[in-house]
Amino acid sequence: MNSSGATARNAAGFPAYLFAHGAWFLAFGVQMVIFPYLVRVVLQENEVRFGVAQMCLQLPTTLLILLGGFVADRADGRRIVVAACVAATVTFLGLGLAVAAGRLTYGLMIAYALIVGVIGAFATPARDALLSHVAPDPANIQRAVSGAFLAQFVGQILGMLLAMATPIIGVTALLLGQAGLLGLAGVAATRMRPRASGERPPREGHPFRFLGRQIAEGFAAVLASPVIAPVLLLSIGMGVCFFGAFSVLLPLIVQGYFPDTADGRANPAIATALGAFTLCFWVGSTVSAVLLMRRGAPRRKGAAYLAALASGALVLLACALPMPLWTLCALNFAWGLGGGVAMTLGRGFVQEHAPPETRARVLSIFTLGQMGGAPVGAVVYGVLAHAVGPRLAIVAPALLMGAIVAAVAARSRLLQLRS
Repeated sequence: MNSSGATARNAAGFPAYLFAHGAWFLAFGVQMVIFPYLVRVVLQENEVRFGVAQMCLQLPTTLLILLGGFVADRADGRRIVVAACVAATVTFLGLGLAVAAGRLTYGLMIAYALIVGVIGAFATPARDALLSHVAPDPANIQRAVSGAFLAQFVGQILGMLLAMATPIIGVTALLLGQAGLLGLAGVAATRMRPRASGERPPREGHPFRFLGRQIAEGFAAVLASPVIAPVLLLSIGMGVCFFGAFSVLLPLIVQGYFPDTADGRANPAIATALGAFTLCFWVGSTVSAVLLMRRGAPRRKGAAYLAALASGALVLLACALPMPLWTLCALNFAWGLGGGVAMTLGRGFVQEHAPPETRARVLSIFTLGQMGGAPVGAVVYGVLAHAVGPRLAIVAPALLMGAIVAAVAARSRLLQLRS
């Protein structure tokens, strides 16, 4: 890269943005493994309380993400990101010290989950909105988006790999390391120099009244579209059936391969297995998403979208069968391949068919549909797993998602959609 290109990158603080972005996802890649490990293995909570804990991790972001976007449009995004990093640092530090002192409780885990969820609701929209203002070349925003995606992917993968090393590193060191990393991310965020947008959002009165009006208009646009309405239904199905099962039932199944204790202590091998299992899904989804980006959407993209979702339902159904752990991980990788296709094509349908004047709102409703279904699924599947066991319980989301896909295929025009 020539010197002028490097100067442009540094002038807006794009390298600082990438570091803060990647560090955030590294820390939360660790959390995806350590949180269920602490609740189920260290505290030995039952399936119902585990499902409630996972719901508390997801619910605040679901409820507040639109408000977070409203605030991010009207406040200094850099300050929001710095404040979020500081708050997350304190939160991880407190949890790490509680683990080190042997004072971990279920109530503390619930409080941690709710706090982290609230932080994410405000940090995510602010960080996403900053990208276009720190991109080295505003005329080529896609290159900056690709760089941010790569930082996110690498950070998340590194976080899961670190969590797999729990038997060597220890839970306390991982949590304190997360706190330190997010502290550094906050310092990096102060070095960002976002360009001014040149325009201010109009004054829209009370934020909740404004949000209600925006959501109502977005839903009207969704229901008016013969393409977006069934896609939204499928995205809600993904949240309830897939995300709920992924956060509760599958970790319970993985845990079942190991004894809960080893040498009189919580078995750290379970954290390693959870990390490897989770990694398989995210690697699979990233591989398929990158292939779609490079090769473009398939000609019969509607059929490909429905087939990817149907394959996910079949994978969940297969997980009900006894099998070696490596086979379960292979199935999770295959599920990730289909998930990357479904998530990419689904968002593409909304981008393509939403009216320009309501596109942002429709996209937020699409995201909210996925996110909102996950807490519901987490609680329901926790109760179901407690009653019948996780392997039998996983049949329910598999059959439900299969029924939703079949109904949409029969009663919508998605099968006929082509590139």
